[in-house]
Order: sequence, then C-alpha cells, then structure tokens
Amino acid sequence: MSRGPSLGLLVAPRLLAARHALRRSYLKAVVLVAFTAAFWVGCFTFFTNVLEFFQTVTALGPLLTQRLLVMILVSFFAILTISNIVTALTTFYLANDVRFLLAAPVSRRRLHQARFTETLVASSWMVLLFGLPVFLAYGVVYQAGPLFYGAALATMLLLLILCAALGVIITTGLVLVFPARRTRDALLVITVALVAGGYMTLRLLQPERLADPTEMAGFMAFLTSFEAPSSPYLPTTWAAEVLIPLLGDRGGDPLFYLGMLLTTTAVAYLASAGLVASLYLKAWTRAQEGEARSGGRRRLASWLRPLAAPLPRTSGLLLVKDLTVFFRDPSQWSQLLLLLALVVVYIYNFSALPIDDGTPLAATLREVVAFANLALAAFVIAAVAVRFVYPVVSLEGRAWWVLRAAPLSLRTLWWSKFWIAFLPLATLGEILIVVTGRFLGVAPEQTVVFMATLLLLIAAIVSLGLAFGAAYPRLDTQNAAQIATGFGGVIYMVSCLGLIAVVVALEAWPVSRLFWHQFAPFPVTTGEQAAIGIAFAGVAVVTIVTWAVARSTAIRHFARLG
Repeated sequence: MSRGPSLGLLVAPRLLAARHALRRSYLKAVVLVAFTAAFWVGCFTFFTNVLEFFQTVTALGPLLTQRLLVMILVSFFAILTISNIVTALTTFYLANDVRFLLAAPVSRRRLHQARFTETLVASSWMVLLFGLPVFLAYGVVYQAGPLFYGAALATMLLLLILCAALGVIITTGLVLVFPARRTRDALLVITVALVAGGYMTLRLLQPERLADPTEMAGFMAFLTSFEAPSSPYLPTTWAAEVLIPLLGDRGGDPLFYLGMLLTTTAVAYLASAGLVASLYLKAWTRAQEGEARSGGRRRLASWLRPLAAPLPRTSGLLLVKDLTVFFRDPSQWSQLLLLLALVVVYIYNFSALPIDDGTPLAATLREVVAFANLALAAFVIAAVAVRFVYPVVSLEGRAWWVLRAAPLSLRTLWWSKFWIAFLPLATLGEILIVVTGRFLGVAPEQTVVFMATLLLLIAAIVSLGLAFGAAYPRLDTQNAAQIATGFGGVIYMVSCLGLIAVVVALEAWPVSRLFWHQFAPFPVTTGEQAAIGIAFAGVAVVTIVTWAVARSTAIRHFARLG
C-alpha cells in the first residue's frame, strides 16, 4: 500500500518558486543579502554595546542582563504565537491549493507536516533573523563557550516549533467556532491595536527620565521589585534557565529545563498533529463558509457617494472603488491605528524637548531641531507611502485587466491614484509641520517655507511610489505588507531617502541664513539673495523633475502591465 507523497514533494513547490525567483533576479538576491547582513551587524553591535554598558554597572549589571534576556524571550514568544495564528489561518484553511491536497492521496498527518513546515518558516524567519545576533552578542560579551551557542540555537528552535504548534491548535479551534476570514480580520486588527497601544504607552512613560540621576533611586527600586517576574510554568522561563547558567552569571540546571522545553514542544506538536488529523476536514469546510452580508457595506457606500459627487464621473468611480477596497480589507485600514500612534508619539516627542530654559544652547537646539523636523516629517511620509502607496498597483491583482479594458486612459488612472494618495499624505505632513512648529516656536515665515517644501516632497514621493509599484508589481498576492517588503519596496525607500537628503542639503544654508538667530540679524547681500534664490529653485527643480520622470515611468509601466 502506498504511503502517498513525501514531505519533500509537498513542500517542493515553495522551494522551486523561491529558486526560480532567485535565478530570475540575481541582483535582487544580492541586494537583500547585503541589507540582511547590514541588519545583522547593526543588531549585534547595538546589543553588544548595551551589554557591555550593563557590565560597567557593578551591582546591577548581572540583574540587568538577565532581565533583558527574559524580556527578549517573552517578546519573541508573544510575537511568534500571534504570527503563527495569523499565518496558520492562511496556510491551513484559506490557501487556494489546499483543495487539491484534499483531493490527492495525501494523509492528514502528511498534510499537517507540510503545512506546519510552511507556517513555521513563514512566521519565524523575521524573529530568527533578529534573535540570532542577540544571542551572539550575549555569547561574545560573556565570552561563553561553544555549549552556550549550541544551547541558544536549540532553545530558539524549540521555541519556534512550540509557537507554531500552539498557533495551529488555536487556529483550528477558532475556525471551528468562527468564520475563518472574520477571525483573521479580527486578529489583524487586535494585533495592530496592541502594537500601537504598547508603542504609545512605552513612549508616554518617558524612559529618558531614567538617564536623570535623580531618577536612579526609583529605577533601582523598580529593578529590585522586578527580581522574579516570570512564572515557572512558562516556556520562556525554561529557556532563560537554560541560557543564563551557561553565561556563567549564576548556577542552575540547564539540562533539566532544556528537557522541559523539549518534551513540552514534542507534546504540543503531537497535539496539533492529532487535532488536524481528526478535525481538519470539518474545520476546512467551516472555513469556506461565506461571510454574511451586513449593513456595513451599505453604510460605506452611503458616505462614499457624496464624497465622490463633486468629481468627474470617471474619477469619482475610481475613488469609490479604491476607497471601498481599502476599507473592506482590515489588514489595510487597521494600519491607520498604528499610524495614529506614530503621529501622536512624533508630536509628543517635540513637546517633551528641553528647549524652554532660555539659554543660548536651548535656542540653538530649537533651530536645529526645527530644521531636522522637515527631514523627519518627510521620512515619516515616505515610511507611510511605502506601506500604502507602493502596493496600490499590485493590490489590483488579476482585476488589472478590468481597468485596462475600461474606456479609461492611463493618464486618468494615474491621476486618480495620485490624488487619492497625495491628499491624505499632504494633510498628514502639513499637520506634523504646523503642530511641531508651534511646540518649537518656529517663525511663521519658516513654517510656510517648510510647508511648501514638504508639499513638493510629498508629490515626488507619491509619484515615485506609483512608478516603483508599477515597475516591480506583485499581482499574485493581496498582502500589502508582503508587497512593501519586497525588492522594489526597498529600492523605493532608499530613493525617497536620497531625495529627502538632496532637498535638505539644498535648503540647509538658505534656512539658516534667513531664520537662525546667529545669522538672521545681518543684512542679506545681493549675492546671498541670488544664492538663496538658486537654492530654493533647485529644490523646486529637483522635486518637480522627480515627480515628472516618475509619472511618465509609471504610465509606461501601466501600459506594459496591460
């Protein structure tokens, strides 16, 4: 009796697709490897410096390093569990190729092994990328032996498998109770809300106060009360008890806790396999049930129609289509929560700056920060654009042919997508400039200059986003986050940063000459007036030319997509 296809055969399509992508674009692979290596080096350097600094704190050094390791492990475990739940919903129950596997002579155990492997890799590679430099930094700073590195690798692997198993178990339970697509949408929104709330909470706690010597006594008391925060029943505690003794900080029984972690992971994996073997067909059938139509879509249409009424008919229809697609996808609109947290923290950072003591140093700091605010605001806009503007062409997916078949010119299509992206980003950018300028006490004339400059930058950034999005389309995926992290997204972000750097460099001297208190009292000579005019004209030329070239490039690639 045949056992059916092997695990290698079931995961072969993913491997072949990856190999084909590598061969098709070798340059992309080289660039991504270079960025990955730079990220590794950066993480390793950062944590090495932090741990070496902790070592200089004689009394608290060991406690700080132990607490940091526990915090990292707990963060990894939480992120991995949530990530595996969301990923398992797709790989086990929403993927299009599952129906073919169910019709093939594939046992439930083998199907579980294949999908479990795919879930594990898809959910864990980012955390693994970040985690390995951390453990390497611990080993280097503590001059640990080979046993620590082997234990760290084994511990990390066991935690990855355990989180994947928990993700499959929880996902199967959720699918049996709730519709799969609604569960995925709810999990995405909850995850983004938790990240946004945690980010805001951490910033509003003002961690910079701990650098004040007057706050050190309270910080030490906090650490004393933080002596034993972990439950002995948590896998993260077992992982910490494996690694900390091997660093030589204190004694322990790492072999016992490694055994605890190993047996728990094995039981969790077998439980997930048994659950899938017995309930998979029922759970998959439940996952295919359609969503009940609610009044939400009718309400959405009721306020979109008046919004598009003043526009020409074609432009209005395109606006309604794009906004409807955006708000129907929780993975898209839920990112607005994270954006809101980013904006609140950004503005709060400027309100907390120590620039009101009346000293010359504070005045100089205010002027420098006010100018840096232009670059920072532009960077925030570019970061938002790479997530929302760059993927818009790819998100059309296989429906792109509908737009090309419609009586619609490519220039009209481009203008529609440009205005839909430009107006919200311009509003966001101008709010950042005006509000932070008020906190910094920036002169109204300087604020006007920065607002005009940022408008030109935003127009160029949006145009570049459409150009790169059309040049590097991914019409086979509807995951906007995955689209934004591709090769084209990286090159787009680098191009935006280069453009911002050029604009800031051109405006640095004119702004300092006109508005900074050290230079402004002196009369502007005729030669300086000409130089200032040339610099501002250079900013306009650079941004407008970038906008125009990117626009023509995007339209040309629109035609090729058709």
